[in-house]
Amino acid sequence: MNNSSEFQIAPFSDLDYEGMTVEIRYKGIPIAELNKDKGLDACELVIPSRFSPVDATFELPLDAFLETLNSAKLLIAELG
Repeated sequence: MNNSSEFQIAPFSDLDYEGMTVEIRYKGIPIAELNKDKGLDACELVIPSRFSPVDATFELPLDAFLETLNSAKLLIAELG
């Protein structure tokens, strides 16, 4: 099975931020938003948290998060 085919990306913005945010879904379930409100070079990945107060989110710098995910993938590969 191709896991990437289970992901969907769709524009997700209110009128004030039209074109600034996309929503990432996995198997149709929203899991994150990518926001370029601070500019394309400073994108933030917003991941809603089920374990925090209502409407709380984690906001992460995209490039650092991607680098960390890549490092985690390399580490897990080394662990066998």
